[in-house]
Amino acid sequence: MQPIEKLVDWIKDKPVFWRHAVKLALVKGELTDAEHMLIWSIAQMEYGVIDKGELYPLYETPVTATGLVSEVSEINLSSITDVVNVGSLAPNQDLNLEPKGLNIVYGDNGTGKSTYARILKHACLTRGDVAPILGNVFDNSSEESSAKLTVCNGNGSLPVDWTKTAEADENLKSIRVFDTETASHYVSKKEGALGYKPFVLKVLESLSVALDYVKRQIREELMPGNGLKTLPLFSSDTLSGKFVNGLSHSSKLEVVESHCASEDEISQIAPLQQRIFELKSQSVASIKKGLNAQVARITPFSNKLRALTNALSDKAYTDLNTVKQDAAEKAEFAKELRERVLSNLPFEGIGDAKWLALWQAAESFIKSQTSDITFPPDESDTCPLCLQAIGSDSAQKLASFREYVANQAVQEAENASKMLKAEVKKIEVLVLDLSDYAAVIDELTTEDNAFKASIAELVESLKLRKSQFLNPNAANAFPDYDEALVKYCEGILEKLNNDVVELSGKDDESHGDLIKQKEQELAEIESRKLVTDNKENIIANISRYVFENKLKAIEEVTNTRQVTTLSNELSKAALIKPLVKCFKEELDKFGFDRFTVQVKTRGSSSQQLSKLEIIEGRNNVVAEIASEGEQRCIAIACFMAEIISDGRRSAVIFDDPVNSLDHRWREDIGKRLVEESLERQVVVFTHDIVFYKYLLECVDQITGVSVKQIRLDRNRKHTGLVDNTPPWDALPIKARIGQLNAAYQTLEKVDRTGTELEYSQHCYGFYNLLREAWERLVEEKLLNNVITRFGRSIQTQRLNKLIDNITQADYAAVDSGMSHCSTFFQGHDTATGLQQRPRKIAEIKADLESIESLVTDLNKRR
Repeated sequence: MQPIEKLVDWIKDKPVFWRHAVKLALVKGELTDAEHMLIWSIAQMEYGVIDKGELYPLYETPVTATGLVSEVSEINLSSITDVVNVGSLAPNQDLNLEPKGLNIVYGDNGTGKSTYARILKHACLTRGDVAPILGNVFDNSSEESSAKLTVCNGNGSLPVDWTKTAEADENLKSIRVFDTETASHYVSKKEGALGYKPFVLKVLESLSVALDYVKRQIREELMPGNGLKTLPLFSSDTLSGKFVNGLSHSSKLEVVESHCASEDEISQIAPLQQRIFELKSQSVASIKKGLNAQVARITPFSNKLRALTNALSDKAYTDLNTVKQDAAEKAEFAKELRERVLSNLPFEGIGDAKWLALWQAAESFIKSQTSDITFPPDESDTCPLCLQAIGSDSAQKLASFREYVANQAVQEAENASKMLKAEVKKIEVLVLDLSDYAAVIDELTTEDNAFKASIAELVESLKLRKSQFLNPNAANAFPDYDEALVKYCEGILEKLNNDVVELSGKDDESHGDLIKQKEQELAEIESRKLVTDNKENIIANISRYVFENKLKAIEEVTNTRQVTTLSNELSKAALIKPLVKCFKEELDKFGFDRFTVQVKTRGSSSQQLSKLEIIEGRNNVVAEIASEGEQRCIAIACFMAEIISDGRRSAVIFDDPVNSLDHRWREDIGKRLVEESLERQVVVFTHDIVFYKYLLECVDQITGVSVKQIRLDRNRKHTGLVDNTPPWDALPIKARIGQLNAAYQTLEKVDRTGTELEYSQHCYGFYNLLREAWERLVEEKLLNNVITRFGRSIQTQRLNKLIDNITQADYAAVDSGMSHCSTFFQGHDTATGLQQRPRKIAEIKADLESIESLVTDLNKRR
């Protein structure tokens, strides 16, 4: 199992913020402050300190090391095609590569080379930051940036559809990319920095730094005094005081409310204080006497208030209406009966209340007589009113009257009417004047309440209610009255009675316990009031304790001991020694001997450190001593050592590996990359024509190396136009003659089909190239590359082939060819009227055959 695989297996059961730190480090190496802040936020989300954001599910995903684990098969890059909306790269371009050997992709600045390389940095594996992929800023396309990357292994080609948001492809991640950011990853400019170390150890180091960052944030947040509200001193002798003094993360917010004092409790504080003062300053007998006197004064007033409010309550009004309705219903029923029984009589009102009164008076008179006379009188009896004998008709009517009066409905109607009158009388006789109780009202009025004013308002409300009770047309809406006033009086009276009971059987020598009891009761209420007054701060402190407890839970998992243990395990001989050995071998291949660079390792509290050191001198920091070229050389050595020691065979891609280095290191790095192309596919993106030539020279010098050359070009709208023809400046004479033959074919067609002006312009261009080809012939064939442009040395060993090898005919051929080119190329202005006619097509053919003939002759002689 590879070290990176051990890391992935080790991290899978660690906290989410650990895992995300490793994921970032696998991509970026050293983490920035912004990334540390993100990890700190994830830790807070994970432990409930803050709400989980929308991206939290992504942070929970497992760690993968795509492309970093053991290599299953050799992966090479075949092509980049179907590019869509990536920078200004032209569509429908095929950048095809050879799966073996060296591939050189050359392009001047602004031709799209870096944009192609950026796609590979995103898709493949690289160190350090990767520049973002942008769409074409000159085109308002909304298409997603994408490309098709084709890789090949032993089983054939595998197309991969790449987008910015696509999941990492394991095959593409087997390919490594080196650029300036990668170089900085290996050679740091910080004092004591860990310039070179195995990648897995650098990931663990980044994890340790992230954990230390989280721990620092927690410790700063948990500094004494941070976040807690200042609370007054609470007595631990009270229940509420014990609760507040024992606040912690386990305290429940809902319990706070149960320790708050109610308004009723707060109103008891002053009376309790007075009560305690009295208990301490008076004898029991005098206190009893005073209490009984208070009870005697307040009781009548309290009863009066209760009687008035009960008599004029909503319920009383409902009851009165019920009586009214009952009387009305029964009177109506009796009326119906009267009309049915007593109709067609000479007097109106027979059967009503007045008539009933007359009837009852007559009955009472008859019954008071001693003679045996019945009522109503029968036929032939004497009428008690008219003193005449009762006829048969009158007897019959009197019998009907008796039947009517005896009917139950009439009796009930009469009773209901009496009851209504009685209820109304009760309301009418209510006395709402409380002036007789003025002293008691004043006694019950304190600074903390407006009892006297409230009683006056109550009386006014009751007066309005009384008038509406007596008004038969009143609406059912009554003014409210303050029932709390009545309850307050009853509460005071109840407390006084309780105090009286409490003092019963007490004497001056035995009421000390009562005083203590009252003092404890007062202390409890005052403590509860203190909770009420500081409720918000108490709740804030409980929330703070909960917050701190969650932070401490995070702090417990920021210990880096486990990281150190794994780092030490991975740093044993199986990891460090092979890398150190490969690194030394790589430096030897570069011929690096100006000073001695070694890899020094040591253990630390949470990391396994290794750094590049210069043995000679006091300042041993490589980044401070080595030149830019030396640093790049060392960085590439680190890069190659990591790949080789890991046993990887897949392709490597270099984006401008030399940049602006001195000639010595350009040549050495070029040679090393060409040598490596014998072992794996090597792709080099460069805009440096000198380095390009060094690569080609090395290809010629090293047996078995194959090379494919690609040139990138641009037009006014797009970059990345693929041309499989190498750049003219890098072509040897043989390749230049090949391109001249192609140019001649085009010129011959223009001669047949074009205008004279078009032919003339093509002639100028052709002779420009032919002139440069003659110059390259002199440098490469005639002088045998003893001195070359862009070369830094004079190769004197090549002089031996020049002895007796250059003839006068060679000079003549060169002179003639260059003369024709100087005459007919477009490089000098000519006087008006002396315009030179363009060469005929046959003459051009002869000039081309002349240079071909000389090259062939020189090749035979050498």
